Amino acid sequence: MSIDIESIKLKLLKPPATELSCIERYTIPSTERQLYLVCITRDTYIIYDIIVLDSEALKNLSKIEKRLYDVLVGEESLTDLLEEVKDDRFKHIIERQYIGYDVLEPFFLDPNITNIHVMINRPVQVHHRVYGRLSTNIILSLDEAVELALRFASAAGKPLSEATPLASFIEPRYESRVSIVFLSDITMRRNITIDIRKLVETPWTILKLIHLGSLSIEETAFLWLMVKYKVPILIVGGLMTGKTTLATSLLALIPPGSRVFTVEDTPEIRIPVTYWTRTTTREYGEYSISVFDLLKTSVRLSQDYIIVGEIRGEEAREWAHSILLGHCAITTFHAESPEAAILRLLSPPISIDPQVIKMLNVFVKTNVIEKEPGKRVFRHEVYVYDENIIKPVFTYNFTTDTIESNTENPIQSFKFIDRIILTHRVSREILEKEYKIMISVLKETYKEALAKDPTLETPTYKELTEILYKKLYEKIQKYGF
Repeated sequence: MSIDIESIKLKLLKPPATELSCIERYTIPSTERQLYLVCITRDTYIIYDIIVLDSEALKNLSKIEKRLYDVLVGEESLTDLLEEVKDDRFKHIIERQYIGYDVLEPFFLDPNITNIHVMINRPVQVHHRVYGRLSTNIILSLDEAVELALRFASAAGKPLSEATPLASFIEPRYESRVSIVFLSDITMRRNITIDIRKLVETPWTILKLIHLGSLSIEETAFLWLMVKYKVPILIVGGLMTGKTTLATSLLALIPPGSRVFTVEDTPEIRIPVTYWTRTTTREYGEYSISVFDLLKTSVRLSQDYIIVGEIRGEEAREWAHSILLGHCAITTFHAESPEAAILRLLSPPISIDPQVIKMLNVFVKTNVIEKEPGKRVFRHEVYVYDENIIKPVFTYNFTTDTIESNTENPIQSFKFIDRIILTHRVSREILEKEYKIMISVLKETYKEALAKDPTLETPTYKELTEILYKKLYEKIQKYGF
């Protein structure tokens, strides 16, 4: 059996030859078992194996590659080899090369990376939660990209070939969404594109977004009140502007104990409630299941909240039913502004009934602002669609870099609040008091959390829900309403 010697060698990620000026450095993972070093420059994400800095360990490399030869010719099993390799760093490199996703594996392990974009013979691009879109030091050849695409498809059990060159699916290893345009006649056999949308393991909380300046405390309290009283919220913005991150943090404001039913084409959102029925559409095969099929089922399950995660096109007509059901709807939609979103929803091919649009009152516009070269920040604004007019409630001031209120009292300012009053049998005065208590609770909780953890990684989104509602109900009971 003839084996190409290059296929036996371990693909080590090496640091650049010249010294780098890094904005930030960190290791992956951040625990004792550190595998990679990351250097962020102004526009580049440089990553390399920590083991390449260990000359003593590298002396064993030729021995490992000799045993890998034995594995490839069938004289030894990979499992036996992995069990006997003592250095976890080498073990990880072998696993990523023969079992995992090769040189893309470190991007999956970095919790800061939300998107990975691959095209042949070009630097892999990633989207960093703090630094935005960055080029990397990883470049894949045509053969490497083809092998990787087939590995993704095989892991998910999906067809991928020149005959079926378009694929979108969830890979099972990290539960990330993978979309592929395979090498075929539709690309004139010149390219292959792989785009990966990662499912974030530890979603940012509302407190984290407040800390980063993406939301103000008053703005957050207003959105919390809307979530509690099941008012539909449409999050609009361009690509990679933080729509899903914001949606996930708002969904964590759903009251504990609620029954929640979610509908997505790709599972991305997380909700820290016990009674959560998570569903995804099925596009393949004879027995397809649409958004509307799932919504019909959700109504029969006595749900408190019915959430359609994202709308892109004609399925918006089905999504509109979830608004009419009165079960809330925190949904993301690609549009540059609330006005553009309404225009898209009313125009073909979506063509939602204008009466439904009247039920869609709260919009959050996500924005990416480049405050300084190489570092972008996320700032989110709230608008209300009330009496057929888009009205700004909380907007961003670039000069002061703050979110400012445009209304003295948002609870008293808008007609659509009457719908909350009629549905939930509360007065406007009670809603106003609750809004002010929510502001107080958020200020108090933020201050306490910041004192314990300056990074605001804790409390987690699961813990924060219980903390916020416990304080809210305690204060409501204290004030007697």
